[in-house]
Amino acid sequence: MADPAETNKATRAGQRVAGAVKQAAGAVTDNQDLRAEGELQQEKADAAKEAKRADEFAEQKREEAEARAKAEELEVERERMAAEDTAAAREQRAEQDRAAEQQQAAQDTAVRKQATEQVAQSREQELRRDEVDAVKERAAAEERAQDEEVRAERARRDAEALENVEET
Repeated sequence: MADPAETNKATRAGQRVAGAVKQAAGAVTDNQDLRAEGELQQEKADAAKEAKRADEFAEQKREEAEARAKAEELEVERERMAAEDTAAAREQRAEQDRAAEQQQAAQDTAVRKQATEQVAQSREQELRRDEVDAVKERAAAEERAQDEEVRAERARRDAEALENVEET
């Protein structure tokens, strides 16, 4: 099967040759109509050739435009994917930040809890010491009171003895 472009090219060349032959025959025979028909046939072949060139040029421009459009689509897709990647990265960083904040909050809570427990233990120990001191002070006070009672009892006895001695 013949290539249509080659067939059209051969047809145009044939029309051009036929036009040239008619034009030459018209010039030799002094037939103005044949000569004009030959010129017209050559012009028609030239116009067909120019139309073919214009079609090829238009096809080339269409293909270039399609290639540019495809390239632009690819660039838009790359940008979209980059934006998605950027959004995903921001989201991932935000999630990491949230996790870090939660971890920090948990650590801060644990530190505060430990500090609170230490303060409570310290207060409890202080209360125990105060209680022990109070018990010791009470025991000392009771001992002093007992000593005072013993002295008071001796003083009473001494007073009674003196009374008895004075009475006698």
